[in-house]
Amino acid sequence: MKTITLTEEAYQRLGAWKESPKDSFSKVVERVVPSRGALHSVMTAWESLPPLSEKQFDAIQTGLREFNDWGAQKRPWTTRPTQPFG
Repeated sequence: MKTITLTEEAYQRLGAWKESPKDSFSKVVERVVPSRGALHSVMTAWESLPPLSEKQFDAIQTGLREFNDWGAQKRPWTTRPTQPFG
């Protein structure tokens, strides 16, 4: 068990992540703050993957293009396409 000092703002921000009044600040930190080096581990694993085939690359590119096409997106409460910012 360790004691730390927080500014009022830091205390409020950390408290906002609590999921219930019984949630401890330790649990919040363990849940929200990634372990040091976590991104490095992901990048190392990513770099060890084989290169994508042309077919895989095209499928990802097509999916991203469709995802970013605002005019083709549907409103969840209707079947009409949405208009960008409309």
